[in-house]
Amino acid sequence: MTKIRRVFVSHTSEFAKHPEKKSFVDAAVAAVNRAGCVPYDMEYFTARDEKPAQYCMDQVRECDVYVGIIGFRYGSPVRDRPEVSYTELEFEAASQAPLKKRMIFLLNPSVTGVPLEAFTDLEYGVRQKAFRTRLNNAGVTCKPFSDFHELEKLIYQALVEEISIAPETTEKTERITWPDGKSPYRGLLWFNQEYAPLFFGRDQEVAELIAKMSEPEGRALLVVGASGSGKSSVVSAGVWKAVIKEGRLPVSAQWLWQRIQPSDGDTPWDALARGLKETFQLPARPRLTGTGSALRDVLSQHLTQGQEWILFVDQFEELFTSGFTEPDIQAFLEQLIGTAQDATNRVRVVATIRSEFLGKLEAYKSTLNLLNSPYRYHLGPVSPRILQDMIEKPAEATGYTFEPGLVERILQDTGQEPGNLALVEYALKQLFERPKGRMFTTEAYTTIGGVVGAIATKANEVLSGLEDEVRGSFDLVFAELMHLERERPPTRRRAAVSMFSSNQAAKKLIDALAGQECRVLVTSGTGQEGIVEVAHEQLFSAWPKLKGWIDKSGEALRDIDHAEEEARRWQKEGDNPQELWLGSRAKKVFTAIEQFGKRLSPELRRFLRPQEVLIAQLNEHALTHQERLLIGQKLAEFGDQRPGVGVKDGLPDIAWIEIPGGKVKLEEVDPVFTVKPFQMAKYPVTNAQFDAFLMAEDGYGNEAWWKDIERQEAAQPSWREVNCPRETVSWYDAIAFCRWLSGKTGTNIRLPTEWEWQLAATGGNLQREYPWEGGWDSSRCNGYESRLNRTTAVGIYPAASTEQGVHDMAGNVWEWCLNEHDNPERPEAMHINNRGGRRVIRGGSWNNRPVNLRASSRSRNSTVTRNYALGFRLVQDIP
Repeated sequence: MTKIRRVFVSHTSEFAKHPEKKSFVDAAVAAVNRAGCVPYDMEYFTARDEKPAQYCMDQVRECDVYVGIIGFRYGSPVRDRPEVSYTELEFEAASQAPLKKRMIFLLNPSVTGVPLEAFTDLEYGVRQKAFRTRLNNAGVTCKPFSDFHELEKLIYQALVEEISIAPETTEKTERITWPDGKSPYRGLLWFNQEYAPLFFGRDQEVAELIAKMSEPEGRALLVVGASGSGKSSVVSAGVWKAVIKEGRLPVSAQWLWQRIQPSDGDTPWDALARGLKETFQLPARPRLTGTGSALRDVLSQHLTQGQEWILFVDQFEELFTSGFTEPDIQAFLEQLIGTAQDATNRVRVVATIRSEFLGKLEAYKSTLNLLNSPYRYHLGPVSPRILQDMIEKPAEATGYTFEPGLVERILQDTGQEPGNLALVEYALKQLFERPKGRMFTTEAYTTIGGVVGAIATKANEVLSGLEDEVRGSFDLVFAELMHLERERPPTRRRAAVSMFSSNQAAKKLIDALAGQECRVLVTSGTGQEGIVEVAHEQLFSAWPKLKGWIDKSGEALRDIDHAEEEARRWQKEGDNPQELWLGSRAKKVFTAIEQFGKRLSPELRRFLRPQEVLIAQLNEHALTHQERLLIGQKLAEFGDQRPGVGVKDGLPDIAWIEIPGGKVKLEEVDPVFTVKPFQMAKYPVTNAQFDAFLMAEDGYGNEAWWKDIERQEAAQPSWREVNCPRETVSWYDAIAFCRWLSGKTGTNIRLPTEWEWQLAATGGNLQREYPWEGGWDSSRCNGYESRLNRTTAVGIYPAASTEQGVHDMAGNVWEWCLNEHDNPERPEAMHINNRGGRRVIRGGSWNNRPVNLRASSRSRNSTVTRNYALGFRLVQDIP
């Protein structure tokens, strides 16, 4: 491996200030980094009081290449050698034995775009002219430049040419101090700082990333690649080593580095706060907000002079797979990138993301701008030559060798498929467990199953040694550790270890698969902050058992994850009933949740069981009739659990409302009726409740309920929602229902007399024209003016309930009463018989105008009549 060259960049101060957007020195540093070298500049070093001339020359001599950027200013004289400037002294040091490779770049006198006065030297102009003459006569190639683009290109080309003609080293990789028995390969884990000395093969990618970071606008950098392309390792080991250990950015050796993942916290801000707490050893996590000011405050308080904070956000796609809210994601992206791009905040961001999630970033202005900038870096597959280095050099560095021909076989087995790096690393780690002395053998490689089979061989071996109950928790564990979207491959998802605390089998499975022998799962943290995750996404395809499980269970898991996303969107957009899923689809998701033992988030619970939200919406006066109809239909789909609407233990669940006694005057009837206190059903009898009568063995078909009344074949209702009032029932049907329910409950349940009905409808207030206070209000009931042309669910007009709380007393369906219409004051008018005649109906229906919806409005119908506007309600006497 060619040694990384240190390049000393010599210049006078004006080159570091101009042009303003990107200075000449910025261009030079970018070129040096892009060429894979380390830039050195006297501006990076702390000033020394003693012998500055000697100190300056020592710094130059420690470098391999001298790059002089020469303009028309001589520069400041050296304090202890005033006859020369620092710039000329630096050239002098590079020209002494041992002679450095010297590259001179001269500013063109016709340069534009910079203030000429800043590049003019009135005091030492003669000295500078002599210095330029010395340079031209020194036998060094001097190349002119006119702008920073040209300078960057010239320096880069010169360095690349110098490196290409430099003799390649034939030495073996330098041995490092490494614990015996510790694998030099990471398996499915990314290379971290501990393993940085063993990270080989990606020098070019690291150099290009450092070059981008060295530019003034390169403070936020996005590294993109397929799963298994090595993104995390390139940044965590390669970039970290170049910046922090090698100081390849100005004074970067004293900078601070922190890796986080969005899923480290309950929100992205929480993950960032955890990172700050760890970096600065804070007693508690700082409170961060969407304004970004809190982040700036923490950094300004804890960064020392000259320090910067590099925040490495790994697995950026977790922003979209961890259940975060859309406002949190948008605010986090805007503030994180905006804060980084302002150099005064002294924070830089490097993020890695899987290629298939780039479309998600396009939805946000901050990341769209980053995608369209030069600061997006695509990491492609490695070549066989680079892969060979990644295989051989960690072994050489730790004193191991490969049996002849084995590396070539591994390369052949690996191929060029994206993501195979992880499989190779896992196979190499398994090889390390089976050495022959300090050699990795073909026999061991065959035993573990090669590159493709190593994971399956080890994981299946570990699983086979577990109890049936522990293996049985496979669904429960892996359902929490992956995120599935349609038309996208699976992604990892972290889970708190505490989620499995009550399931000993699941805990044992996690311990086994995360153990030293296997490592297909990874655990980190302790206590309540303990985390478990799949070691690498390549497992989803490389382990046949897991792949088969995903193929079988994937649809159900995708439904759950999709439901989570829809739940958040539904809540964000105002809980629109039209956006709810079908109740049957929600039930399917619930079945999957139970199958995989997953926990419902509050958002998902209210999305899959929206009844409470929907019922609360009924109190909004501004709802249209169509919206109320829809809410009622959705309640029916999802299960209308309101007391008094459905069935309980096979019998109608009637919610009784006590009605105080009083006096009632009927229209066109002379007597005033005195009514004793009684109980009335809160709602008309619903489809669900009447169906219980029809389906009961001793229900509709029992002749006892039809004594002295006429029985017909049961009719189907016009509208089938279980919470709609039952219509298409005759007076006889209603009587039979009352007899059946009385017999089942041991009480006396009957139809109301019309004076009872009117007393309940007015709440005892003889002046009230409608069940509600005030005059006619079309928004309070389902009548002709609602234009629905059908019934609605009961109780969806709560503002129309009576003073005692009885619903649907105006509109929806007419309600049969007990008494005959003519001469109702006669005792025989309330007799139950099969003589036919006309019985009273009250309340009006969905196709009636306001005059018929009055509480005092009387109407009648034949006892055998069934139609789509006729229903009934129950009452019972108070003992």
